[in-house]
Amino acid sequence: MTKVSRRAALGGGLALAAAPFLLAGSPVAAARPRAESGMQGPVRLGVLTHTTGPLAAYAQRQLLGVRTRADQVNSAGGHGSAPEIELLVRDAGADEKSAASAASALLDEGVHAVVAATAPWLADAVSGQCTLGCVPVISPATGIVPTNPYAFQSAPSAAQVLRTLMKAAQAAGLTKLAHLATDKLASPAIVELVQTEAANRGLSIAGFEPVAVDATDLKDAAGKLVAAKPDALVISALPPQSGAAVRDARAAGWTGPILLTPEGVHPAFHSTAGDAAEGVQVVSPWLPAADSAPDSVPNIATVRRFAGAFAPNGPANPAAGFGADAVALTHQAFLGHRDRKMAREQLENACCVGVCGVYNLTAADHSGLADDALTVLTSKAGKWGMA
Repeated sequence: MTKVSRRAALGGGLALAAAPFLLAGSPVAAARPRAESGMQGPVRLGVLTHTTGPLAAYAQRQLLGVRTRADQVNSAGGHGSAPEIELLVRDAGADEKSAASAASALLDEGVHAVVAATAPWLADAVSGQCTLGCVPVISPATGIVPTNPYAFQSAPSAAQVLRTLMKAAQAAGLTKLAHLATDKLASPAIVELVQTEAANRGLSIAGFEPVAVDATDLKDAAGKLVAAKPDALVISALPPQSGAAVRDARAAGWTGPILLTPEGVHPAFHSTAGDAAEGVQVVSPWLPAADSAPDSVPNIATVRRFAGAFAPNGPANPAAGFGADAVALTHQAFLGHRDRKMAREQLENACCVGVCGVYNLTAADHSGLADDALTVLTSKAGKWGMA
């Protein structure tokens, strides 16, 4: 007799094979609670996070975003008394091996989909495991758009962020930029993309300094970039490192413009940078400025609802929004069924109004976030708002 693994059975094939025989008028079907009839219970969503180490502060806000959006979905009314989404939160660990192991364990728990770890450099390890199990996985981090058939992204692509940043730099009359980045965020593909997008706008990169993900003293790296005499500094770093980079650049004598990428926005940014944060700009969705965003923003109603729900946790940042949109995309993909392969197909045709923008995913674009989802915000008196 052929043995069927637990993971294969949980994939939905056996359950779906029996479903056509449970007709609405049959005694068996009528006896079942509504939550079990056809819907097969809540969507079991595995969530990988980081509870310790240099990624924990960023991951905590992202997990709060995931929980807030799941609560919104569940409170809107599920089928019967059952919740629409059940979260299974697990620690991803610090490296690719531990992240892959954590993803594999979630698959063995029978999850329908996975929200990948906060760190984009762990996404490939997680998506590799999920693809083996035919389980959709959504990465809530800016990066290169995934091409893996089961991997998707609920954040802007790195190319989108850099296009917006370089356009803002050009509009400000800047011509020469220097770049400080967390080393793991600066893969060869990203470094090449920075050069390409800068060149497309007639800009040059005067210097590049990678720093370790756990580095807290950035004086040396900042000093080298200041010595290159650029027109502006670009900082791609997770918090609180983003705040430390701004603080140390100002301490090194830099008085010019500083531009952050979205991951730099976090309550720890202002507390770490202190007065040096004033005037710093960031490429970001509108979420951190929900109270001052114009009514013309396409998803403004969704932004304000989420920001209000998130308010007990403090101001919402992009990480929280990316996590929330991973939940929204997953929920939409599993509406009316619990089949993982069908959900993958739904994601490749998804149109979703998210917290961070409007998503139109396709087979050729597994992110699909509209370009107008991003803007440039400015730090003023400890808050982010329009320039």
